[in-house]
Amino acid sequence: MALPQLPQYDTEELIIMIKECSGVPTSQLTYTDSDFCRLATNRMQNIVVPEIMSVREEYFVDFEDFSAPSSGIIAIPSKAIGEKLRSVCYVSQTNPLILINLPRLTLDTVAGVLAGGSSYFSGFYVQNNSIYLYPNTSVTVGSTIRLYYYKRALSLAPPSAYGQISSIDIPSATVVLSYVPSTWATGTRLNAVSSTAGFAITSSLATIVTVSSPSVVLDSVIGLSVGDYLSVEGYSAIPQIPVEAHAYLAQLTAAKALQGLGDRAAMEAAMIDAAQMQKNMFVMIGSRVDGSGKKIVAGNGGIRAASGMRNNGFGGIGRGGL
Repeated sequence: MALPQLPQYDTEELIIMIKECSGVPTSQLTYTDSDFCRLATNRMQNIVVPEIMSVREEYFVDFEDFSAPSSGIIAIPSKAIGEKLRSVCYVSQTNPLILINLPRLTLDTVAGVLAGGSSYFSGFYVQNNSIYLYPNTSVTVGSTIRLYYYKRALSLAPPSAYGQISSIDIPSATVVLSYVPSTWATGTRLNAVSSTAGFAITSSLATIVTVSSPSVVLDSVIGLSVGDYLSVEGYSAIPQIPVEAHAYLAQLTAAKALQGLGDRAAMEAAMIDAAQMQKNMFVMIGSRVDGSGKKIVAGNGGIRAASGMRNNGFGGIGRGGL
């Protein structure tokens, strides 16, 4: 007896759901697969992702480590949603590593504080799309600063623009794909997304060396696994949101498509269904760990107090330090 096929979460399946939700026939000419993916990307990035972020359960959180420059200025990662950070930490080079959260200072506070004395601060402030470690004269060049941020979901690629890895030959850096888009050529930059729920980026950048369908030779296959989806850099074959939000995304996209077709009654009916799906989604994603409550530790207690770490490498101790 053959095993049942594993569920697929790619945009091909998403488009099927959108058409089922909207009742739009396959033969219609108004929307192409690319159009559906653009609509779904819009609904995902502007509605679904902010709603998931609102439950404050650390969805989409990623980080990048930076070596502190002498200027003390670090640009916020371009992949951050809204150029927004989750937190800024100093990484203490101990064993094990200890993260020390740096406090955010306002520009007004920075402008009114003189370095040294009892009003000495240590932290950072935000200016435009960068953080400024303060005071920068106390920065130890080369210290590790970790920026946690909410990572923007990749735009959705239509089925004709990606392929799933069937096999990998590591010595020759060759992958065999289920489909090779006709637009791919030498020099095309790709990224890979896992087919496993979570849909993390497994390779942020790989460049095509040669193409000979169904095989593609890449400059590197590090991080790639059989089952991953390859698409042009900046695009994903799968919505990078929890599986439980995919049907909701399809419903929202269907409503938007019906609005474009001028079918207001059908659009309103679709939005009623979407509202119920939204409630169900919040039930499923609202708490990542039901059995444990969140514990808040005072800023001058916990690990920091236990380790005796009052000076974090940026000089400022201030009133109670970090």
